[in-house]
Amino acid sequence: MRIAAISVAPVFSEYVIGGSQKILVDMATGLKNRGHDIQIWCTGTDAHDGDFEISEVPVHPDLKLRGSFPATHQVSPVALARTSDVLKKAADWADRVYLHADAIYLRHALLGTDIIRSIHDYVYEEALVSTLSLPANVTVVPSEYLKNCIEVTVALSGRTSIEPIIVVPNGIEVPDSLPSPKLPAGISAREESDLILLFPHRPEATKGVREAILTAVKVQEIRNEQNVRLLIPAYPPGSNFDDAAGSPQEILALAEELGGSDTVELHEWLSPAEMPGYYAAGDVTLCLGSFVESFGLVPVESLANGTPAVCARVGGFRQFDDFDAIRLVEYGNTLASAHAVVGVIVPMPNPSRDEELRSGREKITERFSLEVMVSEFESVITKFLPGERKISLAGNGRLELAPWCEVQDDRIYDDYAAASVQFPELTQALESGNGFVLSDPLLLSASLDAEVRFAVDRGILIPEFVFVKT
Repeated sequence: MRIAAISVAPVFSEYVIGGSQKILVDMATGLKNRGHDIQIWCTGTDAHDGDFEISEVPVHPDLKLRGSFPATHQVSPVALARTSDVLKKAADWADRVYLHADAIYLRHALLGTDIIRSIHDYVYEEALVSTLSLPANVTVVPSEYLKNCIEVTVALSGRTSIEPIIVVPNGIEVPDSLPSPKLPAGISAREESDLILLFPHRPEATKGVREAILTAVKVQEIRNEQNVRLLIPAYPPGSNFDDAAGSPQEILALAEELGGSDTVELHEWLSPAEMPGYYAAGDVTLCLGSFVESFGLVPVESLANGTPAVCARVGGFRQFDDFDAIRLVEYGNTLASAHAVVGVIVPMPNPSRDEELRSGREKITERFSLEVMVSEFESVITKFLPGERKISLAGNGRLELAPWCEVQDDRIYDDYAAASVQFPELTQALESGNGFVLSDPLLLSASLDAEVRFAVDRGILIPEFVFVKT
């Protein structure tokens, strides 16, 4: 089958920016190896110089968009018109069109085309508008968390139908044996007393740059006999992928402000081939930001290569609650993060650290197989496309916790507010009601009713919806 994979975000031959672009390349390569004629069209940047190939998959950097988020389509009218022409030619060539992370506003160029799209980071305007306003036959997401978020958002917006949303978990290859540790070029070799913390993310505020530095400083206080080093990558020159990303100078200034000048070490952006050795060179990987991850590829990759991770209990990271070598902490709790780092590097008597890592790698193989991911993408893209589902209220007078929220003791954390609010009675009611609470004020105490009304106003409690195939 001829498949046109279209990406608003740029694709590069030498490096990958962000987990979703890695998934695009892995998926396209897998489909190519299965005999499909798949080609990628993406936004061109100053770093591009014509067509190229990745693992024999042709890549055409022909879309005349910005190549950075947000405001991907903020270009000249002529650039939009030419992009529309590129999209039409790609659609005319293909049997199926796959919109990676969607954000293709120029839908008129794809009229009459079967569209399969994926959604990944459900925080950017482009992703939100895509799910609410732009049609697709099927939407693919990497987690149940994101599926629930999209369905509820569409239902709350007043729409009465929605396309099928299919969960295809991100997949990776778990090496049979752990890779040899290899630090990036320009980073000094490990000393015996070093404790190396990794921050393998885009250097953007919500990814947790500040939180990682604060945690590293606190770990240094706790483990003063060791030399704590926090490694942070800088964007490759000219990539301009994310306007919110900090420059090397800004990161170093922040480190000085937070007392981490002796801890933070910047290094060049690494290619996918360099990442296994990089993960293996660290003691702990930090994922402590408020960014609402739809899946959370970094801790999975880290653990697959033998290094435990400490993550904030935000978004898709919560699905790793049963991984002993992935420790989850409340967002913004520096002391808890530091103690989690110390706890995960100290061998535990039952189970041992080695056993935690072995068990974690086995779970990754079972749940997040690259081969399974490619197979499921192939099935979704090439097979029969099901119809839409009808959305209606359950009509039972119950409210439920929004999928972007989590009860944490007597507080409820809201992923999109990046904050928790105390609800002493509501949290108890949700626990006793199996995640539901009645909406009728006549059936609630005055204090519980006040908490319920406040939670509804904040989007923490939502009506219960039903999604039925038509």
